[in-house]
Amino acid sequence: MSAPLLRPTADGGLACTLPGAEVRFTGRLGGVSTGAFSSLNLGSWTADDPAAVRANRDRLAAYAGTDRARLAQPHQVHGTDVLRVTGDGDLPGADLERVREADGVATAMPGVPCVVLCADCLPVALVAAGAVATVHAGWRGLVGGVLESGLDALRAAGGRGPITAVVGPGAGACCYEVGDEVHAALAPLGPTVRAGANADLAEAARLRLLAGGADRVLVAGVCTICSPERFFSHRRDAGDTGRQAGATWLT
Repeated sequence: MSAPLLRPTADGGLACTLPGAEVRFTGRLGGVSTGAFSSLNLGSWTADDPAAVRANRDRLAAYAGTDRARLAQPHQVHGTDVLRVTGDGDLPGADLERVREADGVATAMPGVPCVVLCADCLPVALVAAGAVATVHAGWRGLVGGVLESGLDALRAAGGRGPITAVVGPGAGACCYEVGDEVHAALAPLGPTVRAGANADLAEAARLRLLAGGADRVLVAGVCTICSPERFFSHRRDAGDTGRQAGATWLT
């Protein structure tokens, strides 16, 4: 399903308001970083100036009406674990001094944005009554089951009723050329995940989400690789680039 609910934002990204929740996929505009990281780089583990990243993370927190100490963010490892945040002690701290390894976060705490970072991988927001989650899904995590882990974590956090998933900007089928290993890994999902030599990661995510129990899947349909003015792209920029965020919070 296309995502007419997604609206453009001043930073070049997209936002979506759902019942009881807000979804934000940041773009690269409106921050303070320079050079290859210009300008809203949120990647704490990049070679960018840490002070600039902190200032940019303050901007991300301000979108949700909070501060960066309330951002529920993991240290991503391209795995399948999704954390549950149930209290302040689970939060990583303003400067990520207590950050934990995972590839997603779920919570039932209002006003606590669940944050993942991407630069071609997909940020995926999950929303149900009473809880939200955000998941980082590259092809390895997607094949390994990270989206299903996100759906399970959403339910475990207290999410009730129908689940809406929103697949954010990432490497698109227009540009995402992959090798035989990736095609073979995605092939069980069917022919719609392949476009010649390219893979359709968003379509693969859509299929996994529906099979895993999501009731509605919205797809941004925006490619990070061929949108240099709006998004960072690890592939396009040969790894010398920043990170944008997917953030989801209860309102």
